[in-house]
Amino acid sequence: MTAPHRRRFVALIVLAAAIAVGCAPTPAPAPTHSPLLGSAALEPVTADAGATYPSQVARASSITYVKTGNPNGNATVPAAAAEENVSNPTHVIGTGTPGSCTSAAVASAVRGGGIITFNCGPSPVTIELTSTLTTCNTHNCKHPWQGGNVNNKLVVDGGGLVTLSGKGSHGIFYANACQESFGWLTSACQNETRPLVVFQNITLERGNATSSPSGLENLRGGGAIAMRGGQFKAVNVTFRNNICMTRDSDGGGGAVRLTHQTATSYIVNSTLENNSCANGGAISGLHASIHIINSMVTGNTATGTGANSGQGGNGGAIYGDGNTFHFTVDGTEISGNVAPEGGPGIFYVSNNRTGTLTIRDSTIINNTGERFHTAPYRDLFYLGKSLTITNSTVE
Repeated sequence: MTAPHRRRFVALIVLAAAIAVGCAPTPAPAPTHSPLLGSAALEPVTADAGATYPSQVARASSITYVKTGNPNGNATVPAAAAEENVSNPTHVIGTGTPGSCTSAAVASAVRGGGIITFNCGPSPVTIELTSTLTTCNTHNCKHPWQGGNVNNKLVVDGGGLVTLSGKGSHGIFYANACQESFGWLTSACQNETRPLVVFQNITLERGNATSSPSGLENLRGGGAIAMRGGQFKAVNVTFRNNICMTRDSDGGGGAVRLTHQTATSYIVNSTLENNSCANGGAISGLHASIHIINSMVTGNTATGTGANSGQGGNGGAIYGDGNTFHFTVDGTEISGNVAPEGGPGIFYVSNNRTGTLTIRDSTIINNTGERFHTAPYRDLFYLGKSLTITNSTVE
């Protein structure tokens, strides 16, 4: 549907309604691609290649970064969603040259958790991963009663210079609180909020989760990030050109797939562009609450067909399914995404109608291709307890 035929609805006061869609879906014309709004992620400014810095931290602090995300996003970032302090890293990958920053070094550092930084030289560097990175739930991947120390947090900070690439052949990162070979923390792994996994000041590109890493539970998506349990946070991250399976009734998340999480995950000041999957071209949450803040979600595609009773095609940008879970979108632009079924901007279904979708100070426009939607918003499909839209432009 082209932009002149789409009506925008600007909510200057809170619109709160429990919308039950029980009738036949509203038909829409054939999909068209609308021009993207906003700007793409900008490259960071590098440090002076000729300068000498006493430490990697000092060098990093000398760089003025161009932030990713929505340049017009001014939403308040809660303390839990803030960038992590990495001034005292557990591991520093590299010795000052690009060649010293290897896939093997990254995999070894990430495995047991902690704070990870990079010293790959003063210029941007791409590290091509030879396999999917994994982190265990304990320092040695053994259960605590077998001597494993709990992995409370993993922070991977690229310093604005590092790109991790899946080379289009495998996923970039995988974590699972219920994977026995990673060490169970308790007998109720499905309720576990550890580890907190944080990626910040980094680019994650060309991840491919069309299949799961060998020997691990298939989380059905997440080309860049695939997680079950625990908690996730992305701050100043660019996710681009990541993919997962093209057809699946409920799998999804070309860039990010979060499942069965009891703690809210955060995506902050980040850009998600040109990712694709059966559902949720960029982001998929299954029984997982997600708060997206001051971010840009553009040019992503849900590739499936037939919706949930077929092989997907819901949620061009963002897909959510489950029971009691909550999506919040603050200060974010979602535009230029495509879904052939429902919700080219956001697809949200709380099966027991207890979940909520909240949109504040955001712009959701020019998302196309939908076969059904929740009137009057063609960019949304929603079933839940309450849909709240405040000070936002939503088509």
